Amino acid sequence: MAAFGVTSEQIKSTRPIPDADRIEVATLAGMDFEFVIPKGQFSPGDRVLYFPVDSLLPAPLIERIGLTGRLAGKDRNRVKTIKLRGQISQGLVASCDLVPAGMSDAEQITALLGVTKYEPPEEICLGAVLTRLPAGQGKFDIESADRYVEVAELLMDQPAFITEKVEGSNLWVRAEPDGTTIVGQREHSVTPREGGEHTFHVIARRHKLAELAASLATGHGRPVVVYGEALGPKIQGNIYKLANYSVRLFDIKVGPGFLAPAAFLDAVREGLGNTDLVVPVLQAPDGTTLRAWLGGRTIKEASNGRSLLLDRMREGIVIKPLTEGHHPAIGRLVVKQRSPQYLAKSEF
Repeated sequence: MAAFGVTSEQIKSTRPIPDADRIEVATLAGMDFEFVIPKGQFSPGDRVLYFPVDSLLPAPLIERIGLTGRLAGKDRNRVKTIKLRGQISQGLVASCDLVPAGMSDAEQITALLGVTKYEPPEEICLGAVLTRLPAGQGKFDIESADRYVEVAELLMDQPAFITEKVEGSNLWVRAEPDGTTIVGQREHSVTPREGGEHTFHVIARRHKLAELAASLATGHGRPVVVYGEALGPKIQGNIYKLANYSVRLFDIKVGPGFLAPAAFLDAVREGLGNTDLVVPVLQAPDGTTLRAWLGGRTIKEASNGRSLLLDRMREGIVIKPLTEGHHPAIGRLVVKQRSPQYLAKSEF
């Protein structure tokens, strides 16, 4: 599960922005984010508090930082990727004086400042109620390559499976070995009411996701969770302009672990007859390394591009090694990179 929080960091560098007299660009040690700061506010080596994209700040804190009315969202309290003088800015920094001297624990800092994370609204209807996730199943999330530069570097010379990051709503279908199935969204199970049907149940039924999960659970003798992005009318603005509800699958979990990319594709192909419902594949699991696929580009540069679902900017990319692995900083060895160009223009 991806971590979120306000962290204590160190300014790595600053540089000017062409034709900008009052602002400049800064970076943090160990990260690949770039963000705009007032010129001369901080210098390399300074300790700062970093507020990542999608931070929601309480009004008193916004006032203390001097950003009243200048953040994003209807309440003007959300940190969002923006573009200033042609420079993309991801996140913001502030003085460590906002917290007691020596405080460095991200969870404590975040709680003290009252910062929470923005979550896109899920697709909910009157035909269902939200209940807890099944025992042992956590919220699915992936850490960012530009937040964990050392992890991204570790992946560079590994054979990689690279897919398009699709802008939708997290959907999962879980099956137990006895054939019981549950449909859910990011943080909840979606339990149907009598006579009602949630959009996610419509998607799962239409695309035979319960059958896929149940077949795998029976074959493996363990619980199976099939993960995908729900797409279509009224879901995240339906940016792919789909006439009907659909899904793009990106992961399958069997027991405590995820299927490796090749096994994932095989399972979908065998269960559904093809891989049409898999997220667009940019680099098949054929042994090509991440570095070779990048061809001299940075991961951030490679995340920019056109979607394979519709001729528009893609949200980003997801990078997995061909063999499942673990990293002490993030857990499961998989990273995403959201396109800075997409984020700077997205309203979601």
